[in-house]
Amino acid sequence: MSGFDPTKYLEPSRCAVVVFECQQMVLGEHVPYRGLADAARNGVLGRLAALLSAARRNGAHVVYCTMSSRDGAWGAPKTPMLDRARATGAASSATIDRSIVPEVAPVDSDVIIDRTHGMSGFHGTELDPCLRAMGVETVLPTGVSANLGVLGTAIEAVNHGYRLVIPSDCIAADPPEYGEQMMRYSYRNLGYLTTSDVVTRVWDDTASHRPD
Repeated sequence: MSGFDPTKYLEPSRCAVVVFECQQMVLGEHVPYRGLADAARNGVLGRLAALLSAARRNGAHVVYCTMSSRDGAWGAPKTPMLDRARATGAASSATIDRSIVPEVAPVDSDVIIDRTHGMSGFHGTELDPCLRAMGVETVLPTGVSANLGVLGTAIEAVNHGYRLVIPSDCIAADPPEYGEQMMRYSYRNLGYLTTSDVVTRVWDDTASHRPD
C-alpha cells in the first residue's frame, strides 16, 4: 500500500463503490476464464460483499457496471479475448447467464449501469451523469478484472475528473500475482491504494461521530 491516509476523501455521501462485471458469465461455473473466476472466489468476493454492506449502512453509493449483448452481437467489442470466448460458445449463447453473482447481489437502493460495447464502465453509458447526480467525487473501483475492465474504468474515472481510492483486495486479477504488479506499477499512479478494511473503518468511524 502507499501509506496514504485516504480519510479526507472518504466522506460516504461523496463516494461510490463501482462494481465491474461481477456476473455469472464471468465468474460462474462454466466460464472461459477459469483462472479469473477462481481468483475472484478466493476471498475477493467475500471482501467486496463486506465493503458493499459498509457502503450501504454508511450512506455511500453502490453502482454496478454490467455487460450485455444485442442479438447478433452488434456493437460488441472486437477483441482477441472475446474472439476466444466466442470460439468456445461462451459469448454467443442466447441463454448465457448475465446476472450478478449472489455473493455481491445488488439491493433496491443500488444502481445498475449496463453497456453493450467497450471495455470501460464509462464508455457509451450513463455512469458519469449518474455519479454526478449523486454528488460523487471519489470512485472506489472493484470487481473483475484488474487486467482490463477495472483498469479501463479507473482510467476513465480519472479522465472524467473523479478521484480514485482503490481497495486493492476487492479487485481480482488473472493471475493474482500480475494483479499485485499492476497495483504497484499502474494503479498507484491513478489513485490511492488501500484495503477494504481501512475504508470500512473510516466509514464506520465517520458514522459514529455524526450528531444524532
